[in-house]
Amino acid sequence: MTELYKHIYEPIALLLAGLASGFATWVFSKKATKAELAKKETEVEALQAEVAKAKVDSSKRIMDLYQEALDDLKVRYEERYEYMNAEFERRHGDLKLNFEAKYEELKNEKDSEIIKLKKKVENLRQNLEYWKGKYEKLNK
Repeated sequence: MTELYKHIYEPIALLLAGLASGFATWVFSKKATKAELAKKETEVEALQAEVAKAKVDSSKRIMDLYQEALDDLKVRYEERYEYMNAEFERRHGDLKLNFEAKYEELKNEKDSEIIKLKKKVENLRQNLEYWKGKYEKLNK
């Protein structure tokens, strides 16, 4: 009987004990999970209420800002226009000076390159004449 107990009943008892502890854990955790879920749902509802309140506050603030903008639109527009115009003139002046400097630098560089190429062409022309002369001497 002890041999039978060792090989059959003992593994079955261990299996049943494991199943029973798993079931007990599941039952207790199910209650805890339900409680936690209910808590999370109340938190979500509270957050939704805060969001709704924030939307209302935001809408009111937007309307106040719009009314303020309408009240002094002309003054603000003129100030902004003057600022943008002055900034444009400043940047345009800077860019113009920078452009002129780059243009002069590039022009000088290209002019020197053209002079070098003209010298090279003249040198090649002279070489061509020299070799033409030699060729003609050989042919005579």
